[in-house]
Amino acid sequence: MKFLESFKRELKQFSEERIISIIVKVIEAILLVAILAIIAHAIIEFIATLHKGYESMIISLVEDAFLLIIVLEIFQSIVDFGKGKGRSVVYIMDASISFLLREIIIEVFEGNPGYLILLTYAGIILTIAVGRFLITKGKE
Repeated sequence: MKFLESFKRELKQFSEERIISIIVKVIEAILLVAILAIIAHAIIEFIATLHKGYESMIISLVEDAFLLIIVLEIFQSIVDFGKGKGRSVVYIMDASISFLLREIIIEVFEGNPGYLILLTYAGIILTIAVGRFLITKGKE
């Protein structure tokens, strides 16, 4: 009997907010590991491309920097979500724009940008930017 009452008390303490809080902390930890892995990859890639010349080195650094920005935007979104703030959608939109800009830069650096794909990326960026503007303007 005591066991059932104790179990019921424990179950009440394990509310939806607590479950979400635990999940958010796990995702934050995963993203922190990803951020550290990206930084480590950037350093290793930098050292590996030193002998290939400045162009390869710069391309690698720019790609890793944009990837880091994307993951940081997602991390900010998760942190704000965990705190109950409503800006998490804006961070996801920012991360999406950063990702698409990264893809455009990679296409251009590779030297054979497909104009149709670049126009598609530009259209998607414009759509996300307008949505972001409308969301943030509405909160002012």
